[in-house]
Amino acid sequence: MAASVSEFEPWLSAKLKSLKTDEGVFGNYISGILESEDSIDEKKDALEGILSEILESNITEHINEIIEKWESCKPKEVLKPVADVDLQLAKLLESQSLATTTRREYTDEEKKIREAILSQYSQLSDNEEDQCNAEEPESSDLVKNTNALDVAAAAKERREQARLEAQRKKEKDREDREKQKQLKEEKKEKRKTQKGERKR
Repeated sequence: MAASVSEFEPWLSAKLKSLKTDEGVFGNYISGILESEDSIDEKKDALEGILSEILESNITEHINEIIEKWESCKPKEVLKPVADVDLQLAKLLESQSLATTTRREYTDEEKKIREAILSQYSQLSDNEEDQCNAEEPESSDLVKNTNALDVAAAAKERREQARLEAQRKKEKDREDREKQKQLKEEKKEKRKTQKGERKR
């Protein structure tokens, strides 16, 4: 995705500037959405959620433009020319040694121990098995692999954090505009008062 970043990021930054919004906050959030493994529809929904906070009209048009630009900037998979299959197979077989399995021979003592263990477990009734399963908690030696879930959760958390930052920025901008408007009004009133005093 390095090629897409080099072309897409500056374009997105310019696009967000033209929409008069903070490209630092919203740019990272939008890029995160586009780089996710979500479907196009899910990406469009997420983009609509962001752009509806920034824009009042033509939201779908802007979403489609961003998605089209992203798709055009994504690096295309390069197909390698297909070489002679027989030649490739021959090279592969030459490079790999065939795995041979050797059957282990047990000593008489090992055979007896093995049979004793197997017979002990085969004598457990279904009821005893259920009871053992109910009593024994999951083995702590076995740990569930949650890598994919962790990555997805981290990506979701980053998107949520960026969305919250964007929301805070938007609220701060709104407050700043209100303060500026209020200061302007106060200055206007002050000037009117000063003009009225001069006339007297």
